[in-house]
Amino acid sequence: MPEVPDVTAIVEQVKARIKQIEAELARHERLNDELARLRDALGRLEGAARSQVSRRRRGGRAAATPANKTQPARARAATSGSRRAPRGQNKAKVLEALKRGPMTASEISKTTGIATGTASTLLTKLAKSGEITKAERGYKLPD
Repeated sequence: MPEVPDVTAIVEQVKARIKQIEAELARHERLNDELARLRDALGRLEGAARSQVSRRRRGGRAAATPANKTQPARARAATSGSRRAPRGQNKAKVLEALKRGPMTASEISKTTGIATGTASTLLTKLAKSGEITKAERGYKLPD
C-alpha cells in the first residue's frame, strides 16, 4: 500500500498565503477608492478653474464663494439635501440583512431602505470580493 503524504503543513501554508492575498486585495481596493476620489476632485477643480477663466475672458466676474465658506464642501453638500449614505453604511446594512438568510437585491432594498439599483450593484461587488456568495436565489453570507 503506498504511503499517503502528510499535507497538513501544505494546507496551512496555502491558507496563510490566501490570507496574505486577501489583505493585499483589500489594501488595493482602498487605494482604488482613494484614486477615484482624487480623480473626481481633480476634475472638479479643473472644471472650476476653466469656468473662472472663461468668465473673465467674457468680462464676467469669477464665481461667488459660498456664504458658509468655513464649512468643508462635503459638509455643505450634506446640509444642502444630499442623499448619499456615509461611506460603508450601505455595505454594513446589506451584510446585517444577509445575516437573516439569502436575499435578493429587491428584498434587501425593502429591508434596508437602500435603492434597489444600489443594493444590486453592492451585492455584485461584495460577491466579486468574496464577502458574500451567490445563493440559489439571491445572495448569502459565506458558509
